[in-house]
Amino acid sequence: MSTAGGAGVARLDAGPESDALGGAFASGEARPCPVCGARSGRARRTGEVVLRGCPCGVVYMDPLPRPSVIAEQEIEAFEGGLREETTEMFTAYYRDYPDDPVVRGFRESVEEIRRVTGGGRLVDVGIGTGLFLHLAREAGFAPLGVEISPACAARAREEFGVDAHVGDFESFEPVGPVDAVAMSDVLEHVADPRRFLAHAAAILRPGGALFVAVPCCRSTLFRGAEMLSRVPRVGALAGRFFAINHYTYFTREALARIARECGFEPVWVRGASPYVGRYDFSPLVKLGVRALVEAGRWTGLEARAELLAVKR
Repeated sequence: MSTAGGAGVARLDAGPESDALGGAFASGEARPCPVCGARSGRARRTGEVVLRGCPCGVVYMDPLPRPSVIAEQEIEAFEGGLREETTEMFTAYYRDYPDDPVVRGFRESVEEIRRVTGGGRLVDVGIGTGLFLHLAREAGFAPLGVEISPACAARAREEFGVDAHVGDFESFEPVGPVDAVAMSDVLEHVADPRRFLAHAAAILRPGGALFVAVPCCRSTLFRGAEMLSRVPRVGALAGRFFAINHYTYFTREALARIARECGFEPVWVRGASPYVGRYDFSPLVKLGVRALVEAGRWTGLEARAELLAVKR
């Protein structure tokens, strides 16, 4: 469960492709919404990428970069080179990890999963530093990670002694059904979220748990960044909020919908707020981000969406 954007989870044969970020599809067709399938999304440019806003509420990148570029970006994110302001989201969470909101949130997520499953075998997709696997093991789970970056998997093994299958999640086949699948800051990084969730359902036992956490586009933070990205002088800075390896932004409703359609029954879907303390922003930018995050808490338009569901 990544603490810095799901490094190491992208499928290498992902969907329609472009020659580069911002290039055109070979077919010339718009990418359909990854949740409802509509092709009526309205294009809007935000910083380095072109996004489409679907009437169902989902916002998604169109076109997608080449599959090889997707893989390179995920590995670069793990190495801290994709967004320098997020580097500490990895370096702070190895064996000497702090007791901060990120760690407490991980522990809470593990406990929520344990309440539903009673424990058992847990698969964490996109392991980040390996901290979530470590906390799951402390809670009594038998954890295994799935990670596309060999360096990421090796570092997690060195820091926490946890195991990770190196490779693409959609090609991962465990021996027998598992009891839980967790993916935090992962689903927004995959070209086909429906196919990704369908594979999670395929490897889970009936009644097994799925935990997902993603950025939410129906939030004060997303809307504030989108508006500021169009303002001269500050637009480029605000546009960096829209990471070039985030391909789909969900609402809570869309997250619940796609989970149901992939064979899950939501236990709950809720909003959550990110911990801004580990992001390397200037004091003024950090103040603005915190204000938008707090506004989201007060209005119910929080910057993250979390789902806990069980396989039907």
